[in-house]
Amino acid sequence: MATQIITTPGVSIVTFNNVAVSHQNTFICEVFEQSANAGINIDMISQAPAASEKISFGFTFSDEDMPKLISIINQISRNLTPMINVGNVKVTIKSSEMVSNTGFASRVMNVLRDMDCLPLLVTTGIDEISVLVYESECADLEKKLKEAFA
Repeated sequence: MATQIITTPGVSIVTFNNVAVSHQNTFICEVFEQSANAGINIDMISQAPAASEKISFGFTFSDEDMPKLISIINQISRNLTPMINVGNVKVTIKSSEMVSNTGFASRVMNVLRDMDCLPLLVTTGIDEISVLVYESECADLEKKLKEAFA
């Protein structure tokens, strides 16, 4: 199977920092449950390991759902002020070859470095790597990734 490069524009990211470990499961479940009830499709999810009894976690969703998410955050924020960034692009590199071959992450990160393109979030699955980038910084990213995986 050839490597697929899929771009999704109009992606927002929200990140919560300094969430108390003692409340993380309750808070995360509440955010995700309220988002689901509001019809918000949460996509890339990331959680950093606990440091000093605090965690940070974030996720992506469509820019169109920002008003709904802001309403949810205002209701359940627990005095946490999230970092929010809108107007990004999610780029997914997908290949069944990732299951047994090496070097895919290295090639992706080399392209990002060479383009001076800051990854806002990186998530992986068994056969894919997804990278969230600023739309304004990475106009030719899809083209460069296709060249790297040709």
